Amino acid sequence: MAHQTVGVYSETAPGERRVAVVPTAVRSILDLGLAVVVETGAGCEAWFPDSAYARAGARTVPRAEVFDAADILIGVRPPNIAATHRFRAGQALICLLQPLYVPDLIRRWAEQGLTMIAADLLPPTRGGAGPMDFLGAQERVAGYQAVLTAAHIFGRCLSGDARGGGTGQPARVVIIGRGPAGHEAAATARQLGAVVHVCESPQRSCVDIAASVRGSDIVIATAEIPGRQPPVLVSARSIQAMRPGSVVLDTTASGFGRAVELAQPGVTRMVEPGVTVVGDDNLASKTPTGASTAYASGIAALLTHLVRGGALSIDLTDPTQAEVVVTHHRDVLNDAVWQRILDQISLAGLP
Repeated sequence: MAHQTVGVYSETAPGERRVAVVPTAVRSILDLGLAVVVETGAGCEAWFPDSAYARAGARTVPRAEVFDAADILIGVRPPNIAATHRFRAGQALICLLQPLYVPDLIRRWAEQGLTMIAADLLPPTRGGAGPMDFLGAQERVAGYQAVLTAAHIFGRCLSGDARGGGTGQPARVVIIGRGPAGHEAAATARQLGAVVHVCESPQRSCVDIAASVRGSDIVIATAEIPGRQPPVLVSARSIQAMRPGSVVLDTTASGFGRAVELAQPGVTRMVEPGVTVVGDDNLASKTPTGASTAYASGIAALLTHLVRGGALSIDLTDPTQAEVVVTHHRDVLNDAVWQRILDQISLAGLP
């Protein structure tokens, strides 16, 4: 079997600075018998220049050549390409696909014979530390960045150190959620000297959360549930009971839902009585070097599991592949995704 080519494309979503493969991961991929091409400039926003990829053994090429030459396309998000683009039958795509949210895309690309592998469907490991825990690793970076972002807006030292311009009292930080993002946010806030209270969610009642929110300086909501709309856990009434200068940051706010009632995706705004509310589900991209390195490590591990003799080998009896392979040979294999497609077809009255 001829050895195949991995193609790494640039991310084009607004504010997205990550890259799916970093130069240090190229060698691991080459060792599998694969060739690597990287879109020109793909790593620049994460501080990985084209020259670093060239030294690692990859070729940097224009975007069109990546999509033409690659047998296995790799990205962080699904590629933003024209609706008229047609994939070659047998090409594969590996990314954070979020397939339950894009059933129309899944259906169209499956009909073209694209094998789609959703890295985000791999089950999480404790703390997000497993070699192929894509979501957990990105959530840890997001939790870290969430505290830095909130602290910057808060404008006072979290430790309350008066010598650093603080108030003398440490800031009270409430973290909602005990997943990887919540765990990392809590650890980071404690390291910065804050008094941290963690609300488990969604097991903890909204009444308990509301009581914690009202007395806090910073609230960080991380209670995302993959594949499901996040529950609204922080109400407008709770926010309006906070002190002026407080900050509420929702790491789940996107076009698919939010955990903070007043949060809007990609928006930072001040609401009465002077509380800043931030909606941002792409915080990992604000730490692009670390987030990209973690993601690329997962990609290398996943390819090691999927590639045999220099080519992708799909084996649906393998438990890992059964989790992540969404489409293959024009079939939609994931039952939940297929049901979403059927629901969409029914609503639209399509054949």
